[in-house]
Amino acid sequence: MSQAITRRAPVADRSPVRQPAPVAHLPHWTRPDFAGDVLAAAWAPGTAPPREIRVRPELHDRLLAELDPAARAALAEHGVLGEPAGVPVVVDPALPQFPGFEVRRVRPGGPVRARGAA
Repeated sequence: MSQAITRRAPVADRSPVRQPAPVAHLPHWTRPDFAGDVLAAAWAPGTAPPREIRVRPELHDRLLAELDPAARAALAEHGVLGEPAGVPVVVDPALPQFPGFEVRRVRPGGPVRARGAA
């Protein structure tokens, strides 16, 4: 009875070679988007629609400086932020410095305005 003698590879060599997970290359630093952050907080999922956004005076100035010309005109002339209908923005120096803004929401049972509705 002769059997061929074969060498088996060590157990550790049988497992597939694991490669590191691909790393997404995101920019290290991106330009702050204060208006986008405020609107994201205002339209957060699971919350009532925003009635108005109150901001400190210095943040209002920052909003104006960061916005594109069309959005800047809408905020300066009509006092609204966002498109197409926008949310009214009120300057309130009595707000605390952090976070510097407050979202006032529609009360339950109050008129509901869909996002983007005029």
